[in-house]
Amino acid sequence: MKNFILFSMILVALFACSSQAIAPEIGSLDLKVTIGPLCPLEPCNKTTDDIRKVYEAYAFTIKDTKTGKVVLEKNLTYNGTNGVLKSTDILVGEYELDVAPSSIFTKRNFPQTFIIEKGKTTQLEVLIDTGIR
Repeated sequence: MKNFILFSMILVALFACSSQAIAPEIGSLDLKVTIGPLCPLEPCNKTTDDIRKVYEAYAFTIKDTKTGKVVLEKNLTYNGTNGVLKSTDILVGEYELDVAPSSIFTKRNFPQTFIIEKGKTTQLEVLIDTGIR
């Protein structure tokens, strides 16, 4: 009987230890994007809806620099002033940010490398030159 009790206690201890999940080390990304110029001449008479469509046409891809694995593909959202992309729960590491659609103007600034740190929000500000002059 003592052996059975001892065996039961060992099993309970093993299950208790094995059920504890190791939390991954994660951080967040907060991306602010400015796109311009939107018109060849000022004042620019685009409506807010037209500007929103320009911003939301851009998508960003985030790849792990070591594995090349895409961890996020997401279109921008327009907040009335800038394009924004927020993502939480990105594993700690070095990443590459790329944009689509690409042009000769975006190829000067992309891809960009950045680092996600544990428990921190990495803030990036990106300027996309449309080439409109």
